[in-house]
Amino acid sequence: MRVLDPQSALLTTSEVHQFLSQHPPRPAPRKIGSYKQVNLKDYERVRDDFGHYITNTVPFIARYPPPETFIKNVVPRLHAFGLTKTEALGLINLGLGLPRGQQRQKAADEDTQAQGVNGEGDHDDNDHDDDAAAGQIPVEEEEEPAEPDDRQFLSLVIEELEERFPGEEGEVQVQQILETMREEYNRAHATHASANGDTKNQ
Repeated sequence: MRVLDPQSALLTTSEVHQFLSQHPPRPAPRKIGSYKQVNLKDYERVRDDFGHYITNTVPFIARYPPPETFIKNVVPRLHAFGLTKTEALGLINLGLGLPRGQQRQKAADEDTQAQGVNGEGDHDDNDHDDDAAAGQIPVEEEEEPAEPDDRQFLSLVIEELEERFPGEEGEVQVQQILETMREEYNRAHATHASANGDTKNQ
């Protein structure tokens, strides 16, 4: 057998995550007769590493709508802008144009929990509040870090971005690419929610 189009076998991180979630690891098979028992250690390590990557690096992937309602529709629309399949899947894997604030919130929650376990945070905060009330320490409000600019990441995903999308007209197309990602993402979520509601009502 010969692979005619290697790109046709590409999968997004979302598709791999969905497949592994729907297919949990099978229990180790029992040894039967003289057949050698299959060693699943490497397979389990791959699953663990992928799960760690999803949880700690790209947690927004777990919130993606099903691939059949999102990826199936957004990739052809991205092709209309002249993007290759690899570039389109790169946009999806990085979540460009999509909400990714869950990762920052998760990290903040973990820091808060760690301070609580170590007995830190509450005592220091009370001391600072008391000092501030006494006029000894000025109260400073922490500025919330801004979301990374998706426009900057596009040059890492789309080859020769400036040459393929030059000038003001090209910039308009670049913004349309990000808007297309958001539109199909929201539409896929709405479709999935509607389908679940119809199923429950039946």
